[in-house]
Amino acid sequence: MRLSSRCATFGAIFAFFLATLDGHEEPSSCSVRSLPADIQSHLKLDFGSWKVQESGNLSKYARKIWESRKLPGCPGIAVGLFQSANYPAYALLLVPVNHPDAGYRILVFSRSMRGPSYQTTLVEKSDEAGASNYFLSKVPIAEFFSDESNKKFQMQTTEAILKVDAGDHEYEADICYWSNGSYRQEPVDY
Repeated sequence: MRLSSRCATFGAIFAFFLATLDGHEEPSSCSVRSLPADIQSHLKLDFGSWKVQESGNLSKYARKIWESRKLPGCPGIAVGLFQSANYPAYALLLVPVNHPDAGYRILVFSRSMRGPSYQTTLVEKSDEAGASNYFLSKVPIAEFFSDESNKKFQMQTTEAILKVDAGDHEYEADICYWSNGSYRQEPVDY
């Protein structure tokens, strides 16, 4: 390899490193391109004016909480066994492209029983300001609920979606879990 070629390669790596430190690059797991093609197509077709919540969109306090918890992935995508023990589901927190704080949609894409395509479930939506306070993560249900609670709430999987609202003057965390054919939410201490 020639010296000029090595310098160009080093320069590209260094530029990527600086952009990442600056917060301009999201990890690949935050990219819509990291999702299955069927989900990407659905998002493009039905949610073209929406984007996945990114750490750069989070309010100052929400970003501080997100970073302090050292959660895996990104604030707008959680992947887990939310509906089935056999196939991962994709929970997405979408915010408007042009005004990311103006509302949100929480969608779950899960494998269809009829084939390899994904079906969409709207878990929650809001058209009010404050979306920059929200983020998602995958969590084990056992971390929040006992076996007795699992039976009481009829939870059907081992993983759930943690939805956090971390505003300057408010803080709330909910577990979204699959039970009897729909998602339910319960407040939790987090």
